[in-house]
Amino acid sequence: MWGTVVVVSAAASGLGAFMATLVTVTGALCKAFAAGALLTMLTDDLIPEARELAGLGAGLAAVLGFAVAFALHQAGA
Repeated sequence: MWGTVVVVSAAASGLGAFMATLVTVTGALCKAFAAGALLTMLTDDLIPEARELAGLGAGLAAVLGFAVAFALHQAGA
């Protein structure tokens, strides 16, 4: 199952990277769609499993990870 997810994700990311180079508005839409897809996958598949294995701290760790990623992105802009 995870091998299929990796292959499909790689193909989708390649297509998304190509689409993002076409037009600025299209690029923004592609990035917004990709971000939503990533959050959906995390919420549906990974967070419940992480909570089952790591307990309640898994959700807090995920939120802190997104906060750090956002802060690093803003610092680099």
